Amino acid sequence: MQRGAAMHGSLAAGHPVEVEELPTLADSLGGGIGLNNRYTFNMTRDLCDHLHLLSETSIANALRHAYREERLVLEGAAVVGIAALLDGLIEPRGPIVVVVSGRNVDVDQHLRVLAGADA
Repeated sequence: MQRGAAMHGSLAAGHPVEVEELPTLADSLGGGIGLNNRYTFNMTRDLCDHLHLLSETSIANALRHAYREERLVLEGAAVVGIAALLDGLIEPRGPIVVVVSGRNVDVDQHLRVLAGADA
């Protein structure tokens, strides 16, 4: 997600950094990683090939897709893998699995997104 992407900013800087926290559909992915981060920064740096930043529109489209195509009510953070696929950021080379976990979504917000809003 583009709003409050602490890990992305930290990897670019080479060390944990603070980021501005902004409202996002993927709110459980927001927030800092801690300036004294001992585990996740190194693990992400060493194990991830690439991080993708997703727009609120992409996350909203993925929420709608999950509901309309799969009949799943999911929170924004749960659909970022779907969003990356729908945006063509990941090119599958065969069967692919996307783990979706999280249904802690505000019902009114979910209904607004299903009706076409991006947030």
